[in-house]
Amino acid sequence: MGSIALVLFGINLAVAATYPKLKVLPSAMEAQWIQSVRHHRTKDGSTVSEVLAYAERMRPRKFKAGRFEVGYNGATGGAETVGIGYWIGAKRSPDDAFVDLGYHMSSAGQVMPVPNDEAFASALEGGRDTFLRAVDETYRETCAPDPNAPTC
Repeated sequence: MGSIALVLFGINLAVAATYPKLKVLPSAMEAQWIQSVRHHRTKDGSTVSEVLAYAERMRPRKFKAGRFEVGYNGATGGAETVGIGYWIGAKRSPDDAFVDLGYHMSSAGQVMPVPNDEAFASALEGGRDTFLRAVDETYRETCAPDPNAPTC
């Protein structure tokens, strides 16, 4: 006799049942984590929010910052990051945000050092000028391999 897997909204419930339940932080703690990242000082002394606002102001057609959200580990169910959505290029739809930018957090809600292999987050951590160069480079690689016909 074979087993039956129930699929609901594209999720195999037999497989989903093997993932741990999310240990969702209380909303006040999620807000605190997000504020810790927003007010975190980068290497040039600017806050993360100031660096993102600067990039938006200096590159309005290339960069737009989005929402800050607490990220949960799929294997453990625990909160572990604060991610920052963003868009590169002016032609992207609202649901086409990049989601590879953010900060790892300690269980106590402290911002952790950025790993070297997270290039865009490392650039953000470098401050305004470093992040602006990374926005320009990402735009060139993603949207304008042919400068005469940007794709986004």
